[in-house]
Amino acid sequence: MEQFVGQIMPYFTVAIFLGGVTWRIWRWMIPRIVHNITLSPFPGTWTAAVTWWVWQIAIFWNILKFDRALWIGAFPFHAALIAIIGGHLMGIYTLGLQFHMIAPLLVTADLSVWLSDLLGTTMGLVFLVALLYLLYRRFTVEKVRAISSTSDFLHLFLLLGIAGLGNYMRLAPDAHMTYLEARTFLTGLFTFNPVALPHNAFFMWHFLLVQCLMIIFPFSKLMHVFGFFWMRWMVNRPYKEWAPGMPGAKVQLSK
Repeated sequence: MEQFVGQIMPYFTVAIFLGGVTWRIWRWMIPRIVHNITLSPFPGTWTAAVTWWVWQIAIFWNILKFDRALWIGAFPFHAALIAIIGGHLMGIYTLGLQFHMIAPLLVTADLSVWLSDLLGTTMGLVFLVALLYLLYRRFTVEKVRAISSTSDFLHLFLLLGIAGLGNYMRLAPDAHMTYLEARTFLTGLFTFNPVALPHNAFFMWHFLLVQCLMIIFPFSKLMHVFGFFWMRWMVNRPYKEWAPGMPGAKVQLSK
């Protein structure tokens, strides 16, 4: 099982993930938008449109405006997720020395590793608490439970499994894994020269659950990560003239 999870499955996972995401985005692009649906007041320039997109992404403006209770969980969840992904990339690639590389005169190598561990642990716990809050709302808030599907709960439980194992490896000395072990393993995958998984059962299950998430990602609601940008482009893109209406439609104004 370890050989399949660590040396064979990752290539199928990446192929399904990239192929699925590309297919979904292509499906979004081929339908013709028959009339302008930009919402008023609409931005007059691309600079204004992009600025508005960034603003909405940065603070989750729509959720903050219409559902504060959801925003309390959704904003820290997504912020921590972005920090975790960035931390994994930078921490593993630099072996935790990213802060020393940025400011070598201010941050020693040992301090950089300590900061990397501290931030990773903090963001992992924030992510876990936000997940528990969102799951709590699914069970206890009637209007949320009414529109929740089985897949919504499965996604949350899958993310909880990933977060729980990740936090346990951070906090439990017997399950800890070094940056070097992770980089050696991932380097083998990226160079198409896979090596055996590190001897850590918690990492194997963590890695397996992450791959399961990547496989179902393109075919689930999780695609809202990309769909948000597509939707924002449709309703906030600038244009100079009002929408002409449906092609071929005859509009008669009553007197």
